[in-house]
Amino acid sequence: MALGVVGDTAAAELIYRVHADPRTHCFTVHLDIPAPVEQEQVLTMPVWVPGSYTRRDLARHIVEIRAEDDGGALALRKIDTHRWLLTSRGQALRLHYSVYALDLSVRTAYLDGHMGFFNGPALFLRVEGQEKLRHRLELSGPADWQVATAMPRTSGADLSWGSFAAADHRHFCNHPVLMGALGLVDFEAAGLPHRLVLAGHEQADLPALGRDLAKVCTWQQEFWGASPFRSYHFLCMASAGGYGGLEHESSSALLCARDDLGGGDRVAWQRFLGLASHEYFHSWWVQAMHPASLRESAGEAPVLTRDLWVFEGITAYYDELALRRSGVLSVDGYLEGLGREITALTLRPGQYRQSLRESSEDAWIKLYHPHPNSANFEVSYYNKGALAALCLDLLLRSRNSSLDAFLRHLWQTQNGAGAALPEGDFLARLSAWADPEIAAELEGWLAERGPLPLAQQLATVGLELRLRPPASPDDKGGKAADKALRCWLGAQWRSHPQGVELGWVAAGGAAEKAGLCPGDRILALDHCACSADNLQDRLDALPPGLPRSIHYFRDGRLWETRLEPEAPPHDRAWLLWQQEVDADTRRRRALWLGLGENQVVASPDSGA
Repeated sequence: MALGVVGDTAAAELIYRVHADPRTHCFTVHLDIPAPVEQEQVLTMPVWVPGSYTRRDLARHIVEIRAEDDGGALALRKIDTHRWLLTSRGQALRLHYSVYALDLSVRTAYLDGHMGFFNGPALFLRVEGQEKLRHRLELSGPADWQVATAMPRTSGADLSWGSFAAADHRHFCNHPVLMGALGLVDFEAAGLPHRLVLAGHEQADLPALGRDLAKVCTWQQEFWGASPFRSYHFLCMASAGGYGGLEHESSSALLCARDDLGGGDRVAWQRFLGLASHEYFHSWWVQAMHPASLRESAGEAPVLTRDLWVFEGITAYYDELALRRSGVLSVDGYLEGLGREITALTLRPGQYRQSLRESSEDAWIKLYHPHPNSANFEVSYYNKGALAALCLDLLLRSRNSSLDAFLRHLWQTQNGAGAALPEGDFLARLSAWADPEIAAELEGWLAERGPLPLAQQLATVGLELRLRPPASPDDKGGKAADKALRCWLGAQWRSHPQGVELGWVAAGGAAEKAGLCPGDRILALDHCACSADNLQDRLDALPPGLPRSIHYFRDGRLWETRLEPEAPPHDRAWLLWQQEVDADTRRRRALWLGLGENQVVASPDSGA
């Protein structure tokens, strides 16, 4: 087929013809470039994906690449790990390449005989110098599959293969695509059409998901007061045990466990709705109002920022708070989840070795590259960032304001969609809007290595933060317990065909003091064989403080050490209503939890 010459009307757009071939797990791409830049055209694959702050080197998934024009093959030379130089003859040309897709995540691409997904940066080479042109996608694949994306459709029926287009390369890459045998539910929120699309969804309660998501989305629309989009797609892949999400300008890509979607497990249902709520909140607080330093990047190199806690931490605070305020989650359910979130922080000695700002700055090399002892040295800007946002909100509420009001102020004064927030500007804007003393206090929480004033701030809404010992090795906190472990190893473990394999070993705990480390395989305690099922029982049968013999394998060699079991620490958090609070505290509590100023919160069982 003739490709045309420079000057054709087709030169107004780049065309990406993508075919899904499930047998080979490959997406084949034919890229038409009507007017290459002069004689040498550079093509680039991103190094990282917006919203996911680590190097992914997406070019490694390209398995073959070649170029041609009407005169035949063209020279194509790699000039960097992710860039190619194409020598043209001044004619329209076509690039052919294949992308291997077997990464079941929301960041890259996946394709098998049941479903397919791709995130634009994983598939679309950038034609340097032509990023502002209109970009068109022509999509094809198995005849019995359906297709869902928020990218504007230019041909084909709803959910069918066809053509789609975006104004430029940035928008083109900001519309992920889901395909396969799809389940879907359409609903409205604040008068706008929304669609939840699921692949691998056999156990999903679609009507209930639609009802609950409609409540959450409506609350968020009303929270901000204006929408940055006219319609929205939740594109979800269900798998055996996946979890993850990535925000886009009018859609989100989600990965969840199938068991999260059936409605039988309250905590699992809450986990999925919280994930969807998180990515939806990002429509305003990342997609519309965005970090200036990251938005300017073309994805070719990491961009250091200390403000990830601002966008990810604040969003993580509101994701489940939106469930509570929309009525999807009960007060007790929300407070139980908040207790689990606090527990996740208390279980990280890394909060004493890394500040929130340092966590953000180190995201590129640490957060997405965990190791068994990460908790000893690092803190998450999602987890601690959410709890810092909680403290800020409650502090502002004690001064007759709120974080809600401040975010809406930013939205309104930044003119909403398309507004960039420069590095460090959040703190400066807070100081000017609220009180320099509040900004100074927040500055300390961000810069210091150590705990947040959670107990102090929760008391302002009549809540008491309590800590107790673990009731079991996998106790995540969040509620009272009527039992406690007697002895604590100071480590996590998993089953192994021969003994018990250690995972995380807590800094300063009994296992570390005994010289044990992640990967060690415990065979015997006091010369009696151990398994994952009986290790805790054997520990609990020992009096704390009395050294015992441990036999373990490391690097294929048998070793022995002396372990001194310890009493478990009080590090599982749960929240309890204070019984006597004044009218102002009750009012702040009700408004914070979305109950209305005159509603009274009943005190749950103390569990003491």
